[in-house]
Amino acid sequence: MESPVPSSARFRFGGFELDPRTGELVRDSKTVRLHGQPLQLLLALLERPGELNTREDLTARLWPAGTYVDFERGLNKAVNKLRDALADSPDQPRFIETLPRKGYRFIGEVTKEVPSVESLQTPVPSTPHAAKKSHATLTIAVSAVAIVALIVGGWRVSRLKSAPLQIASLAVLPLENLSGDSEQAYFADGMTDALITEIARAGTMRVISRTTMSRYKGTRLDTRQIGRELNVDALVEGTVLHSGDQVRITAQLIQVSTDNHLWAQSYEREATQILRLQQDVATDIARRVGSVVKPVEPLRTVNPEAYGEYLKGRFYFYQYTPDGWQQAIEHYRRATQADPSFAPAHSGLAECYIVAWAWSALPASDDGLRKGKEAAQKALELDPTLASAHLALGEAFDQEWDHQTGEKELRRALELNPNDPLAWQLHGTHWLFEGDFQTGIVEQERARSLDPFSPIINANLVRAFTIARKYDNAIAQAQETLKLEPGSPVALGWLAHAYRHKNMFKEALAAHLEAAKPEDRPAIEQAYRSSGYRGVLRYLGESRSRSGNLVSAAAMFAQAGEHEQALDLLSKCYRDHRAGLGRIKVDPDFDPVRSDPRFQEILRGAGYGG
Repeated sequence: MESPVPSSARFRFGGFELDPRTGELVRDSKTVRLHGQPLQLLLALLERPGELNTREDLTARLWPAGTYVDFERGLNKAVNKLRDALADSPDQPRFIETLPRKGYRFIGEVTKEVPSVESLQTPVPSTPHAAKKSHATLTIAVSAVAIVALIVGGWRVSRLKSAPLQIASLAVLPLENLSGDSEQAYFADGMTDALITEIARAGTMRVISRTTMSRYKGTRLDTRQIGRELNVDALVEGTVLHSGDQVRITAQLIQVSTDNHLWAQSYEREATQILRLQQDVATDIARRVGSVVKPVEPLRTVNPEAYGEYLKGRFYFYQYTPDGWQQAIEHYRRATQADPSFAPAHSGLAECYIVAWAWSALPASDDGLRKGKEAAQKALELDPTLASAHLALGEAFDQEWDHQTGEKELRRALELNPNDPLAWQLHGTHWLFEGDFQTGIVEQERARSLDPFSPIINANLVRAFTIARKYDNAIAQAQETLKLEPGSPVALGWLAHAYRHKNMFKEALAAHLEAAKPEDRPAIEQAYRSSGYRGVLRYLGESRSRSGNLVSAAAMFAQAGEHEQALDLLSKCYRDHRAGLGRIKVDPDFDPVRSDPRFQEILRGAGYGG
């Protein structure tokens, strides 16, 4: 075996150059991102080229004694990241060869460049004062090199003095489905969602929401890149396996700033104990990051069939389509039938009914608002501390125009789960429609901080800026939202709204055309050619009236100068108790009819005063 390489040696291989003193890897004068365990792994392999590095030796080098992680998974991940950085293939390796069940060895040609002794010597000082200064400088320099060598070599300053973790925010990456069955994808997604909710409830840290995290499913992005995108201190990753009547979860906690695996644990429970399993994982993570762990209520068992149907309901609900909501309602119903005392299933049913009703996705004969309210009340009878049920009930009261009770329930939902972006969005919307624009915008922005890549939350922030008459902010936010979801009809609709009130009619027309179905665009263009932008508004009012979107149609007619048609439609919405009337108090589109007595009467009837 070769003698140990001096810490000042540089390694050259296959066009790469590595400086162990700084941990810098360069290829063609460009720095290659490599840090943490993958960097330490590369050093270990380069120090013994052509020789076997056993998995046990590498594990001991990469993780200090006393570290508790899933070493097998951690080492495999470090190898994969190193291969990605070197553009190496496990099947046809140029650098890293796998010796099955044994370890790894470096098979590329390695050159070690060791600087001459003279180049490392310090010139002899000419005066006693200079000698003291030079000696001090040399001592500091040697100490600095020693510290760098310790860090690169796998040691941690925390071995000498443990520093508390500074983790105030984290995100849970989508759990990997180990069943090998694509039909079980809903289970892995649902368990990820449940774990996010449980961690948010268990501790006091900021936890990123499910919608944003779903974009990372199946990706192999660098930990630090994900952390930067989400502005979080730590990531949780893991696996889930549902086999027979058993459920197993493995979870690992990774610090973003260092890419170090701080903790790992496996949990296995019977399917009837799945709620306890989720709570145990979440509580352990909260304790590990130093968060204040909130007291929990004793958990009951759950019927596995009911829980499976519940997870399927969540899966379809998050598709955010009318068909998805219809399927979600059916699965939630089955869950409540399989286990009538399972409160989250009733809460999910409530949420789905109310959202589908608000988006006119249910038949007129299906009283979705009433059914949603009843389901929320049933959920709270079973579990008064269920945040999602308070949220659904608050939205139901707001839609019934009992705004005071609605705000109380929405606030209670936030008290129980301050990490729920939907709760912040709905509570912010409540204050926005009451005319408190500052509170409304602040709370909508809080929702975005918890779910930064959610298209609907970002689009609703466009709405908030528009209603607050901050049109430049609305336009900028709409452009950012359209990067997340090109063609978003909600973002484009409010973008056209903002352009319209800045008298930028050509830009508003372009937004309308982009939002429209391809078959409708020629008619919009013809309306503009024949009657200008007012003709477009009149066409959109008629089109939306036919499709049943009456509040939006009324807004178009009000802006087109067709005030009687606008008021007739608003009166019909009021008589039929349609969704969407909440915005009319503050929406600039209704300024032309705001002083009309009929409009004022509708406002009073909808609980917004005169």
